[in-house]
Amino acid sequence: MRIRTWSAGNKGFTLLELLVVLTLSTLILAVALPRFAALLPGAELKNYSRQTAALLRLARSQAIATGEEVALVLDRQARQSRLSGRKMPYPWPEQVELRLAETTEPGQPGIVFYPDGTSSGGTLVLAGSGRNYRIEVHWLTGKVAFDD
Repeated sequence: MRIRTWSAGNKGFTLLELLVVLTLSTLILAVALPRFAALLPGAELKNYSRQTAALLRLARSQAIATGEEVALVLDRQARQSRLSGRKMPYPWPEQVELRLAETTEPGQPGIVFYPDGTSSGGTLVLAGSGRNYRIEVHWLTGKVAFDD
């Protein structure tokens, strides 16, 4: 049985060289991707729509965990959303319009989640860049559905 040994004539990359290339590639992608995403029309709207759906799911989880009602309040004048009981607002991007299209409790400034997992229900419509996204909250289950 013959054992092969590496000699100076063998071609290949060392582990250190591979790690340096992977690190540089990761840094370049981390800088380039956010800039590229901004160039895509509607990318900001879709991203904000997903964030809003996640915020609604957080509100439902908090209502169940704390045993208290939690509401997502929409302030159209200030163009921001806020969870009740939290001071931190979530501002809307400039080209995004957010409105509560349908609700089972008219007059509410947002959607309320109750400690048993149910909600006031409703549909949020996010519009901008010639596109619309709908986020539906089922009143009985509190389930948040993002219509992609």
